[in-house]
Amino acid sequence: MTKDEHHLFRILLVDDEAADAEILLRSLEQEFAADESRNVAFTVVARAEGALKAIEQEEIHLILADVRMPGMGGIEFLKRLQAMSLSIPVIVISGLNSIDTAVEAIRHGAFDYIAKPINPQVLTARIHRAMRMSEILHQNWALRRMAISPEGFETLIGVSPAFQDLLRMVKEVAPVRSTVLIVGETGTGKELLARAIHNLSPDHDRPYQVVDCTRFPEGMIESELFGHVKGAFTGAVVDKMGLLELADGGSVFLDEIADLPLALQAKLLRVIEEGEVRPVGGTRSKKIDVRFIAATNQDMGSRVERGEFRKDLFYRLNVVTLRAPPLRDRVEDIPLLARHFLVQFAREFGKAVTDLHPSAVTDLVAYAWPGNIRELRNVIERAVMLCSGDRLTSAALTALLPFTAEGAGAAVGLAGDEYLRLPYSEAKEKALEAFTLCYIKGKLAAHGGNVTRAAQDSGVPRQHFQQIMKRYLKDDA
Repeated sequence: MTKDEHHLFRILLVDDEAADAEILLRSLEQEFAADESRNVAFTVVARAEGALKAIEQEEIHLILADVRMPGMGGIEFLKRLQAMSLSIPVIVISGLNSIDTAVEAIRHGAFDYIAKPINPQVLTARIHRAMRMSEILHQNWALRRMAISPEGFETLIGVSPAFQDLLRMVKEVAPVRSTVLIVGETGTGKELLARAIHNLSPDHDRPYQVVDCTRFPEGMIESELFGHVKGAFTGAVVDKMGLLELADGGSVFLDEIADLPLALQAKLLRVIEEGEVRPVGGTRSKKIDVRFIAATNQDMGSRVERGEFRKDLFYRLNVVTLRAPPLRDRVEDIPLLARHFLVQFAREFGKAVTDLHPSAVTDLVAYAWPGNIRELRNVIERAVMLCSGDRLTSAALTALLPFTAEGAGAAVGLAGDEYLRLPYSEAKEKALEAFTLCYIKGKLAAHGGNVTRAAQDSGVPRQHFQQIMKRYLKDDA
C-alpha cells in the first residue's frame, strides 16, 4: 500500500514567528518523508483565530501551537477548542520563560508541550505519541454509535486487534467441550469471557455455576464443590448437592483456580478425569457431565515448579489457554468502555450526564490502568456519582486518577506558582522529589507492585530502584 492510499493525516502548525514555524515545518517534513506508512499534510497559520478557521474548513488531526500568540492566546485557544468538543490532541510549544504557561495549558486540555529550543528527537517522539492518540480518538468517535458487541458477547466491548483476536478464539473453543484456562491480570474480564464461552456453547441453556476458590474457607470449599451427606460433619443436618453436581450438563467456572488448596486439587483432578463426584461423608460416587472453565491471575508454571499446584491438574486444565489482554494493550477500547459504563451508571444514579469531554477521553487513554477494566469501571462510577453536569470533564476524572501529572505537585504540597517563591536549588529539589515519587508509584502500580518488572520497565537496575523506593516511599511504607 502506498502513502497516497493511506488516510491523509493533517497537522496544523500555529506560530506567529515565521522563522520558528519554518524550522519546525522543515523538521517535520523530513521526518515524515521517509515514513512510508503515513500520508501527512501540513497547514501553517500565524494566529489562533486563523487556526479556528482552518479547523472549520478541513479535518485536522493534530495541532502544534505556540503558547504565546498575539490576539487570542494559547490558553483561550484551548478553551475555544474544548467548547467546540473537538477530539484533536494539541501540543503546545513554549519558550523557557513560559513553562508555567505551558503547564497551565496542559490543565486546560493540551495533550503535551515541547520547550524551545526544540530537540528533534524529543519532537519526533512527542509527535508520534500524539498521532497515536489522535487515531484512537478519531476511531472511537466514529464507532461510538455503532454496535460494538457481536452476538453472544453483549457484555464484552472492544475494537482493538488484541481484543478481536481473543473473541475469535472464544468463538472457536466455545462449541467444543474442552477444558479452558483463562489467564490474565486482575480486572481484565476473565469471568465475562467464561460466561461468553458458556453462552456460545451448545449447552448454553444448561446450568452455569461459578466457584470463587478464594471466597470459601478451606474447611468449607470441599462441601461447596462436592456436596455432603447428612451427618458428615457438625452442622450437616441434611444432604446437600455440591456446585459441581448442580452444574451437571452445563459448565463450571473455577475462578482463581491457583488458590485451590492442594488437598482438593487431587479430588478435582479425579472429577475431571473420571466424571464422577463423591459428596463429603458419602460412600458412593455420582456421574456428572460438566465442562470446566478455570481462570487465574497468577503464573501457573511458577506455582507448579514451587510445588504449590499439581502438575497433572495443570495439564488437564490447560487444554486450551486464553489470555485476557491488560487494558494498556487495548487502548483503543478505553473510550468505548468508559462510555458504556457512563451510560450504565447515569441510568442507575438518575444522572443527566451523557458523554465524556474530549480532554477527559485524552486523560483516560493516557493513564496506565494497573487495575484494568475493573479500575476503569470504578473510576467512571465515582465520576458519574459526583457529576452535576451533562459531560464528564478532565478535571473531574483527574481528581480520581492516582498517578497523573497534576498529582506530582500535590506530592510535596506545592502549587506551580509556589515554586517561584523558593530559591532555585530548593525549588528544583522539591520538584524532583515530586516527580520521583509520582514516577515510582506509577511504575509500581502499573506492574501490580512487582519491583523487578517496575525496575526493568524504568530502565533502572533493580538494586538502584529499591534504593529510590526506600528514600521516596519511606512515608508510604
